[in-house]
Amino acid sequence: MTREQLLDDLAYARALAEEGRHAPLLGGSYLLFWGALNLGAYLLHWGLLSGSLPRLGGQSFAILWAVYGVVAGLGMAVLIRRIREMPGRSAIGARAERAIWSGVGVAMFVIVAGCLGRMALESDVLAANAIMGPAFALFGVALTTVALMADEKWLTGFAALSFVASVALSLFANEPWAYLLAAAASAAVLALPGAILLRREPSTLV
Repeated sequence: MTREQLLDDLAYARALAEEGRHAPLLGGSYLLFWGALNLGAYLLHWGLLSGSLPRLGGQSFAILWAVYGVVAGLGMAVLIRRIREMPGRSAIGARAERAIWSGVGVAMFVIVAGCLGRMALESDVLAANAIMGPAFALFGVALTTVALMADEKWLTGFAALSFVASVALSLFANEPWAYLLAAAASAAVLALPGAILLRREPSTLV
């Protein structure tokens, strides 16, 4: 953290204290990005499964998720740079939020690697379907923890929806319509709270 960023954070904390407010969370743009990205990817995957979109000899799935990975990487690079320039990064709520979602990111990487490894080793074309249930369980844990640590209790409602989605997606992981459910859940528990948090982000120090 540079001296200028530290001074910005101090000025921001003083302004919040004078107004009697808590420092807002800064992860809204991340949630909105991942919610929108997952929504689009799950809808396209369902379209391929249902035959609404051409499969191109089965290569469409690989193309879809390869593009997903590229967009995810580019999007995260932009978002990380954006957050670095915002005041309030040193607030306890913002730091807890970063740590919790970073942990979720690592867990998601492990789950995806395991499922794709099974797909490759066992020729199990349905292995990737097992990603969705645990993913939404992790989202629920992150939302619950952030809600409690940052005193943003309204997030617990979205966490509950995420847990419900996790149960349904675990029970019906191999059903084509599960991807429609995952798309809807991405909008409900990621994009929507992300948009709300984004509107609450600080734009000035006064």
